Amino acid sequence: MGPRLGPLVATAVSLELRRYDPARLRRRGEALRMGDSKRFGAFGRMGELEGLTLALAERAAGRPIRDADALLDALGLDGLPGLRAPCPGGATTAQCWTPLPLPAFGGDADEGRARLAKLEGRALRVRRVRTVWACAGTLNAAMEAGVGKLDVDLRLFERLLIDARTALGEPLDARCGMIGGLRRYAPRFHHLEGAEVLSEVKGTSRYRVPGLGTLSFEVKADDRHLAVGLASMVGKVVREIAMHRIVAHYRAFDDTLRPASGYHDPVTRAFIVATAPHRRRLRIAPPCFERRG
Repeated sequence: MGPRLGPLVATAVSLELRRYDPARLRRRGEALRMGDSKRFGAFGRMGELEGLTLALAERAAGRPIRDADALLDALGLDGLPGLRAPCPGGATTAQCWTPLPLPAFGGDADEGRARLAKLEGRALRVRRVRTVWACAGTLNAAMEAGVGKLDVDLRLFERLLIDARTALGEPLDARCGMIGGLRRYAPRFHHLEGAEVLSEVKGTSRYRVPGLGTLSFEVKADDRHLAVGLASMVGKVVREIAMHRIVAHYRAFDDTLRPASGYHDPVTRAFIVATAPHRRRLRIAPPCFERRG
């Protein structure tokens, strides 16, 4: 089902390397606390993820990142204007774009740069990082049009893959996390055409896609593949920033509100109930606040 509040975030990290050895790269990442965000971004450790994300965004932008808008503009596949394009304006838009200086979670860009320097070398470089999201309003509109969350998620993946192939100018060996319980992806591709099935077995679905390269969806990919783990770290920071802004917006009206994760938990349920009067008064468009379905 996913969260009740906040955007659906997909992120891609492109690595250039001489030889791909997943186990060796995994160990290299672990030594630097890089990998699956569920392992390295647990409670109280968001600062490490934020510092690394700030360093990657700084590299993409060519300048220090001082606030959330600058980070999203640097890493967003469509830039800041594209992220804001679906917003209806007025108070509904304001709830998602509360000004937010960075770092917000205790991250240190210097520390992030130092970890990147230790990761990279002559045989490995992080070439590109991009993120794209579907906000609650976009997800709800897709549901109304008969497009489910899994297909929205897959289309975000496809856009990131096409972007990486175009920007880097070389065929990809792309590794992705599984999307829900899907095993057969080719019939559901929306942007990719002509995919040839190489294998569809339990835990892995692999394809050859003309003009793209090879593409696989794997169980526990964020733990097995360093690039996917790094993407999960950046994606977690981007989603936490989005939720931080929503919470901050409503705490301006009621400072007793507890920070909500946006997931299916008691704090989030209480946040939704407590903000209802403010949302009615401000005439917040309901589809832009809570995901449905």
